Amino acid sequence: MKKIYYLTLMFFLFCSLNIKAQDYTGIRMGIKIPYTYNVSYYARISDRFGAYGGLQMVTFPFGTAPLAYMKAWGADPAMVEVLREPFSIGAGVEIGAHYYFGSDNRRYYVALSLDWMNLLKRSIEDTVIETAFGVNLDDYPEGPILKESSVKPLTLNTNYLNLGLTFGKRFLLPYNPNWELALELQIDKTIYSHHFLFSDYRYLTPVEEMTSKGLKQTMLKYGWFPTFNVIFTYIIK
Repeated sequence: MKKIYYLTLMFFLFCSLNIKAQDYTGIRMGIKIPYTYNVSYYARISDRFGAYGGLQMVTFPFGTAPLAYMKAWGADPAMVEVLREPFSIGAGVEIGAHYYFGSDNRRYYVALSLDWMNLLKRSIEDTVIETAFGVNLDDYPEGPILKESSVKPLTLNTNYLNLGLTFGKRFLLPYNPNWELALELQIDKTIYSHHFLFSDYRYLTPVEEMTSKGLKQTMLKYGWFPTFNVIFTYIIK
């Protein structure tokens, strides 16, 4: 997590120190359907290159879309179901670089990006773990607090890192020289994930390890997330 924040901070420092060399800068705002809402700072560094860095959020109505994708690619539905509550809301950062081409005002581009997402720790039902891994959580010893005092009977926190490839086209809006529209097709692939299962009144170390390993393997194999992006850029002169 800290590495991604540092990368984003370095990006912003680079942009501020090199602003005289840029064609323009701007604020990118948009939506990746059906995945996230995004806002970022953009710098057109030269005729051919641009870069951006910013924030993204996954929430209603996109929380179940990543799960549907993984199921469609062949993932075990019981394993995917473990992520249903965590995927209901999450936030992260994204950094990327554009390469522009085409003779008509460089309207086309390809981009590479990295995005890190933290799905907020959410309570989940015992049954989703028991069904996915064939265990009975009642068999595990209780402690260090009484069950009656529990505030987090079973929670899961998930982090994952995606590598993305994008093809896009820019549209210069008539009569609005400070605004630019981009339509993009993007494919993201999960290249790393971490999952932490926790109960405040039970010792679940074997199940924690089983859950982390199973979810890592599932997201690494089936974590392909195609999106259609609509991005508006407000150009700062």
